[in-house]
Amino acid sequence: MIRVEKTLSEVMTVLNRQGYTQDYNLLHVPNSCLDVKDKMSLKHLVITGIHRFSGQNDAAYEAILYTIHNIKNGAKGILVNGYGIYTDEHATAIIEKISMNAIGPLINLK
Repeated sequence: MIRVEKTLSEVMTVLNRQGYTQDYNLLHVPNSCLDVKDKMSLKHLVITGIHRFSGQNDAAYEAILYTIHNIKNGAKGILVNGYGIYTDEHATAIIEKISMNAIGPLINLK
């Protein structure tokens, strides 16, 4: 897990510029843009990075951002989950079903 000095929104902007355009938080939403064209299987998704954000004074600002790669179609995206008491049970259930790739590509957050 990588701790970063940037804010969650700054990192999301950097990742978007690097091609991480899919919002995998939509996986649990029926008829979302992620499952209209191609029924996506979680077995095609691999977590390539985990970034934790800590709120300085407020636990509500704590989050974990997962970078995810679809090995079937090459799409890249992110899934954001809260941390601690702010964890989203739907996002957690998705993450638990996606395999981890311990040697994922390095992501330059600059």
